Amino acid sequence: MAKQKQTVKLKEPVRIRFKQLSNGNQSIYLDYYTGDVIRKENYVGGKRKYEFLKLYLIPERTREDKAKNEATLALAKAIQSKRIVEVQNDAHGFQNTNKSRVNLLDY
Repeated sequence: MAKQKQTVKLKEPVRIRFKQLSNGNQSIYLDYYTGDVIRKENYVGGKRKYEFLKLYLIPERTREDKAKNEATLALAKAIQSKRIVEVQNDAHGFQNTNKSRVNLLDY
């Protein structure tokens, strides 16, 4: 028998995750992982941060439900890719032009 190829699991800094709700829907949220930090012999794990998107998948009973879920997932993936770019820009020292530095009192 031939060996099966192992699939490579990509380590993403931002992942889409789902939480099952009591009414049967699934809530979509983003899971940020800042990475591992290794110092000498001691292992210090990374930190996690969660961002709840207030997007929900509904049980698919009709074609409209399936189309709505596909659109919701596409929106979640777009938000995920935007957050990945923001995390990478912060890691390399680029400024985010979308975030305003306006003082609320001055406004």
